[in-house]
Amino acid sequence: MKIHTTQNLNSLGRMQSTNSSTITNDEIRLNYSEQMRKQKLLHAQPDSYESGVSFKGKKEIVKKVIQKAADKETMKDKFLKSRFFDTTLNLMGHEVLVQSLISAVICMILRPATIMAIPTKKNKQDNMYASAHSMSSGAVGIVASILIATPFSKGIKYAKNNLLPNLKPDILKKKYPHLNLESIWKDKDAKIKKPFKEWKDKSKNPFSTDVKDTLTVARPTHLSQVSEKTLNKQFNLNIDLNAMKDKSVNEWVDKNGKKIHIDLKDMFIAVKEEGMESTLHLKDYENVNFFSLKHIDESFLKEIMPDLDTASIEKNGKRLHPDFWKKKDGTPYNLDMDMIHISSYRETKHATPLYTGAKREGTTKEEKYCSYQSNTVEKDKDGLSKEGVPDKLGTPVTQEMLNADAANEISDKWLGWLPDIATRIPIAAGTIMLIPWILKHIFGLEKSKKPAESVTATKEIVPAKQEINTRKAVA
Repeated sequence: MKIHTTQNLNSLGRMQSTNSSTITNDEIRLNYSEQMRKQKLLHAQPDSYESGVSFKGKKEIVKKVIQKAADKETMKDKFLKSRFFDTTLNLMGHEVLVQSLISAVICMILRPATIMAIPTKKNKQDNMYASAHSMSSGAVGIVASILIATPFSKGIKYAKNNLLPNLKPDILKKKYPHLNLESIWKDKDAKIKKPFKEWKDKSKNPFSTDVKDTLTVARPTHLSQVSEKTLNKQFNLNIDLNAMKDKSVNEWVDKNGKKIHIDLKDMFIAVKEEGMESTLHLKDYENVNFFSLKHIDESFLKEIMPDLDTASIEKNGKRLHPDFWKKKDGTPYNLDMDMIHISSYRETKHATPLYTGAKREGTTKEEKYCSYQSNTVEKDKDGLSKEGVPDKLGTPVTQEMLNADAANEISDKWLGWLPDIATRIPIAAGTIMLIPWILKHIFGLEKSKKPAESVTATKEIVPAKQEINTRKAVA
């Protein structure tokens, strides 16, 4: 089933993944919140962005990747785009508060229900007291988190976003190794800093602290599977698909009889490589990823197109359209259009990273594909990147950047937890003193006192023989 309406890219904000324990720090992933912000709902798993990609296998171009799954909007999709889910994502950023909410559910609902359900031969008022005690404890815990931990959490986020320019250069260098420190100063004496928006990274691109905000595109679809409406409206092909349905894409012509022409920026190829984990999540294409012909790496291109003269693909530093590519013998390189896929959110709600085939710098274990920050892409008022392949790639994400980002996340979490840790003992002590008052004056309950034990006089029984002997001794 084709989707003919352009996706509405609603902004749902960012979140910290709740399953972060399953995501390795040295992996770039499609941040789930970013997926929601850019493509309504992206079905790629958060940790699948580059997980397990290797370069051990032989590379082979896949002519046609068949999209078997229908892109119908489900109730799940609608829920994930709702304002309620948006608020939940923002709430999940305050970990201490989330933990308190979970504890409150246990203390205020589950535990009291369990206590009251237990049959007892004793006074039921004790069960009521224990239930009220649990509910009070949960309520005090969540109020304390809201009043103490949450303001600190918000303060840390504010400091991270607004006080960054005031950090010392040596700290900036450690936290953000891709920052060009020379670009932050107005004067040669390095005393006056430029506004943060004017800072540059080592690639001479606008500096961005978010190394996981990387370029993604709509998962490319083979030309034969794209709807006529999309081909004509978005790609201006003016084609009648019914007339072309039994022909190879190489033979497609428009309604005027001219051979169709697709812009270089819209052209993708699918490459299969054994041992490579893909972002497709299709059973028949587990080792397939897509690569943009506009930005594809030359060395990578040599491997998959051995007859191509890679010196012919650029002129004056600009990538040429495949119509101008040549073979090594100087003859024209006729690109097989049957292997071309195009990217459009009219056809799918899935996304895939913008890969070029270049390797990530600084990888220590297995080689990884390099991803690129979205810091060169124009964004709208909601902070969303424009759809499609940009003319210029963003800053390449290196392993050093990912390692520093992982360290920054840990330090930020510690800063968020410290207030809660420091105040936990006084809060616990205050809770112990406050709960009896709450129970008495709000719930009208007091712990039942144990009945006083009756004291009965006991007379020692002396055997008769021993009693006679005692009398004799007295006499």
